[in-house]
Amino acid sequence: MHDPDARPYQPIEAYGLVSNCHGCALVARDGSIDWACLERFDAAPVFSRLLDRTRGGFFALSPDIPSESARLYLPGTNILETTFTCATGAATVHDVMLAPEAGRTLPCLVRLVSGVSGRVPMRMVYRPLAGFSETFPMLRAIPGGAGADGLPDLIADLPLAIEGAEAVALFTIEHGDEQAFALYPGGAGDARTLRPRALMETARRAWAGWSAGAAYDGPLADQLLRSALTLKALTYAPSGAIVAAATTSLPEEIGGIRNWDYRFCWIRDACLSFYVLKKFGMVAEAEAFFRFVGTLAERDEGGLKPLYAIAGETDLTEHEATHFEGWRGSAPVRYGNEAAEQHQGDAYGQVLDLLHMYRSLGGTIPGAMERQAVRLADFAAAHWHEKDAGLWEPRKPEEHYLHAAIMNWVAVDRAIRLFGERPHWCEARDAIVARVNGEGVHPRDGYYPQYVGADDPDAALLIAPMVGFPVDEAVFSRTVEVVIDRLGHGPLVYRYRNDDGLPGHEGTFLICAFWLVDALAWLGRTEEAQTRFDALRALQNDLGLYAEEVAEDRTFLGNFPQAFSHLAFIHSALVLDLAAQGGRTAVAGTYADRTLRETRWRRVPWIVPPEGEGQG
Repeated sequence: MHDPDARPYQPIEAYGLVSNCHGCALVARDGSIDWACLERFDAAPVFSRLLDRTRGGFFALSPDIPSESARLYLPGTNILETTFTCATGAATVHDVMLAPEAGRTLPCLVRLVSGVSGRVPMRMVYRPLAGFSETFPMLRAIPGGAGADGLPDLIADLPLAIEGAEAVALFTIEHGDEQAFALYPGGAGDARTLRPRALMETARRAWAGWSAGAAYDGPLADQLLRSALTLKALTYAPSGAIVAAATTSLPEEIGGIRNWDYRFCWIRDACLSFYVLKKFGMVAEAEAFFRFVGTLAERDEGGLKPLYAIAGETDLTEHEATHFEGWRGSAPVRYGNEAAEQHQGDAYGQVLDLLHMYRSLGGTIPGAMERQAVRLADFAAAHWHEKDAGLWEPRKPEEHYLHAAIMNWVAVDRAIRLFGERPHWCEARDAIVARVNGEGVHPRDGYYPQYVGADDPDAALLIAPMVGFPVDEAVFSRTVEVVIDRLGHGPLVYRYRNDDGLPGHEGTFLICAFWLVDALAWLGRTEEAQTRFDALRALQNDLGLYAEEVAEDRTFLGNFPQAFSHLAFIHSALVLDLAAQGGRTAVAGTYADRTLRETRWRRVPWIVPPEGEGQG
């Protein structure tokens, strides 16, 4: 007897992402959709078996006999193709999400089964759950399918057997046959018709047309395009925000409590995101993201929060679904993120760096944004010497983190470049350099530690020269060696290893490993940087996706797929291209400096002004 509750948790790397730039779904290698937030990335999930294998909802579609699977994305798209091969034949399943269109009723998700050879018995099981509810709803028959209040309707072109909380279909697919299943927002009515092949082709053309605008034509074109497509898939089209990841509560340690909700937009991603989007030719996405961050900066005159909801909301109250056991027993399952209430001093530098880059590329900064930029620089100049929570959001007392000091230096430095010298900005800029390169240096071993007076290293300090901070090169070189020695594991890098106020441990952080690649390139150690980069490339899953973290045995940890990891991958590729062409000089300076230098990246229009406005 088929028992879906007997299925074990799948590895994080077993999942693929499909998206319509509003919501997304994760599809396991065995054909089960175990996570989906269909209307907004940060909405309550419809499928959540990823976080509890018996209490979570799912949408399974696979052969009803033992089979093997292979999968890929259709070229230049986020349409997932899984081919199942069994003793009696082969069949493919295409998973595609469709964006809503004004005036048209479209499914948000289509699953199209096609017969490849022989005859393959198939099983479909639809068991949705509203958010993290404690009980499954009883499904009811509707015209053409099954539904329940507050959940999407499943429409199929074959009869469904409704068994309480599940809708089941058993069917055989033969060579040349097709069978489709589609999820529609509830209440779509008689407008629901299945045209799966046409809908998939429309989506394919749209994705492929978007991919044709990619600006890179070097040897890594396919891998970098997959990362760019992943970033596009994690972009919330209505606002331009980029979510940090598609999931919540995938753990940093199996069985541990380090499980956070990443379905929000972090300000610290701002300049790196804009830089990578622009460089890859994702001009419209970069502009939308700039406007999103700019709106937040103009609005929040009392100070920036480290993260926001994807439409700019600030209430991210953290909750726990206490009855969910978490992926592989990693509780609690959280939704919302308490870190939104922390003070993180690096946010001011991130926004000022973004504005500086935008204007350097020819953009015009609106007057309201200029006024807020001045206020942010004033705040950084007045408060840079105070303690903050740090970019890693530890749950412990604040410290004088060197990364925060460096990013406050970025804030006043970019303000001076944008608006001219002002005495208090210049004074703060010089004082920060003196502190970081003075008392900030470890007194015995001569490296930059995590915070003033600390012994422990922090991989976040690897970014210092990449933002143009005037590091002491000898001190920075020793810092790199300390990071490799004390935080490294092969090509992998832990962000830190000291106490952070939480029990347990965590995996290595991929973005830190890419930061080390960049730092080595800046030091002129390009061969070593390239070797590490190539090793990190090999850590993608079979679909070219990265998680947030990687365990020492190379299994994935943390939320997935992780935007920051893909951003860092593209950035390191660009840094190595620059180093290969122009050596250390080409790598030096700010994001704006590097953006304007020639590489293998095709030139694209940097700034697309809003309709009716001239170019700056």
